[in-house]
Amino acid sequence: MLYLDDIKVEFESQGFKGTHIGFSPDKDKSVLFLESVRSTQTVRCPYCGGSVYIYENGQVKLKDIPIQRGTTHIWNFFIHRYQCNCCHETFTEEIPFKYPGTRITYRAANWIKGFLQQKISIKAIQELTGIHRDTIRKVQQIMDEAIWKREKMLREEGYKPRILAVDEFAIHKGHSYATCVMDLEQRDILWVGKGRAMKDFEKFFENVPSDSLSAVIAVAMDMNASYNKFVTKHLPKARIVYDRFHMQSQFGRNVLGVVRLDEARRHKAKEKEILADISDDTDKETMKSFKQEAKAEKQEYSQLKKLRWPLLINSNKLSDSKTEQLQSILQDHHDLAVCYAMKEEMCRLYELTDYQQAVIGWTKWFQAAKESEIPTLVRFAVQKEKRLSGLAAHAIHPISTGKLEGFNNKIKVAKRIGYGYRDDDFFFTLIRYLSIPSVRSPSHKNSDEPSYLFTLFSVTINYK
Repeated sequence: MLYLDDIKVEFESQGFKGTHIGFSPDKDKSVLFLESVRSTQTVRCPYCGGSVYIYENGQVKLKDIPIQRGTTHIWNFFIHRYQCNCCHETFTEEIPFKYPGTRITYRAANWIKGFLQQKISIKAIQELTGIHRDTIRKVQQIMDEAIWKREKMLREEGYKPRILAVDEFAIHKGHSYATCVMDLEQRDILWVGKGRAMKDFEKFFENVPSDSLSAVIAVAMDMNASYNKFVTKHLPKARIVYDRFHMQSQFGRNVLGVVRLDEARRHKAKEKEILADISDDTDKETMKSFKQEAKAEKQEYSQLKKLRWPLLINSNKLSDSKTEQLQSILQDHHDLAVCYAMKEEMCRLYELTDYQQAVIGWTKWFQAAKESEIPTLVRFAVQKEKRLSGLAAHAIHPISTGKLEGFNNKIKVAKRIGYGYRDDDFFFTLIRYLSIPSVRSPSHKNSDEPSYLFTLFSVTINYK
């Protein structure tokens, strides 16, 4: 096929220099020509590490994302074949843009992955991209292969997960959920399953070999009863550690938040009551006194409404002015002051490192909460007291579901990019794939996928 030198392109990246883009006469095909610019001084023999010389030249063609719809775009690489001066072995220059085991670029492979995530058929993808169905199948299999290689590597190293985290996330918010199990040390997602009920979580122990879980010593979780039950059943030697952030957030929302708003509403009701007592017959002095009282109640209401974050954050992070303001309000609101003191004591308990001391501390905390006679605080203490051992276990294993909660954000991003997934199995495989270290935290040096940042880029259009 003949090509016209329509566009001159100059860029350098990953050891290659782009020279020009050629178009077929009917404009249905474009080719980007790239030449190797690597110096033989920077290349070493992969067999013995010796110096090399250029033995011969060759070409490799890779399919890429089309420049425009309905066209085929090819990257044509002019590469070197080297021979070692020492061992005389020959080898071909690597192309960092080439997707392993295929004749397509990484960009094209990621493009195909996007189509697969949308559950578009292989036949349809072939028609859209012009890439052979066998190549598409190789891209489809890459996630399963990467997960399998990761598991194999850890097995060969003798590694077994020691500390796990269990949490749920929404597939379709308010409608369907899934459960994740993460290895907190490696940050790998070990399992993802649909649902969050007891029968759903038990599938984790059915699908994951029991011998691979024999080293588990602790499991971080929220206070979901199903998680507690099956971890106790299948991992009797493991400590259950209830997530401190779930505990503290629940206390802040269900106790501090409720008491604060109750106090605020009381001041609002008092203000309305005072203003309702004012009539046409009220003398000026009394009216002035009523308005001052109403104004004071309004100010108290306003201060309490703004007090949410000062109540929740650690006291040592408050400024002097905020601390003074907080103390002033707490002096006038007994129930709120008690709940705030209980919150501060809860933070202190989480700093303990001795299990027995933690058990004693939490026991006293629950007893004090029940004796406070504050309904919301009493109710909270009665609900959580049965989780005493899991709360105290934080002293031995100071772990949380924080890493898993953070990974849930990546799940949300993946779901948003894919506009949701009709195939849950594929979505769950994608989640596990994203947790692999090289995929989760790619780097320029270690990632399999190269960077596409060009060191030099310029385009010159030559009309003929």
